Amino acid sequence: MKSKPFGALFGLLALVAILGVAPAFGQTASEVDIATGAGASASAACVTTNNCFSPNPITVAPGTEVEWKNTDTVSHTVTSGKVSDDNAGSMFDSGLVKKGNEFKFTFATAGTYDYFCTVHPWMVGQVIVGEAAASTTPAAPATTTAPADNATVPEFGPVASIVLAIAVLSMVVFAAKTRVIPRL
Repeated sequence: MKSKPFGALFGLLALVAILGVAPAFGQTASEVDIATGAGASASAACVTTNNCFSPNPITVAPGTEVEWKNTDTVSHTVTSGKVSDDNAGSMFDSGLVKKGNEFKFTFATAGTYDYFCTVHPWMVGQVIVGEAAASTTPAAPATTTAPADNATVPEFGPVASIVLAIAVLSMVVFAAKTRVIPRL
């Protein structure tokens, strides 16, 4: 008789734990802010710290939509490649993104993607999708720079939350059928 309330409590706590952990594993969107003052000059503070696009670099899972928000007072672009590339902008090009607006792009495949602002070419950024073993542009080598924020998707990916859910549900079912709380 006493195991039913205990089992229900255990199940509720497991559900809360799964919901708390799941967003980190199933990330499908990330935000990059365009820093205030980034377009002022090539000697702007964000240029020396390499965070005119912040966070930079950003690491996401394949299939993640990245949203760039312009928090600056002037317009910017988000253009794929490097300033020196002949094919810059061939993957994505936002056009002018005015103050307060945003640009979104979904990265489908793993790789390292460089981008920059065509209006202010000193503003550069990088999106690392998946493990990014190789660069998507021949002129840019792959990097091992750690991401600047907590938007990193762990190596084990979304499968971990599914495995955790199955394990917890199995324990709840076992406890409910046997009316015994298993000891770990």
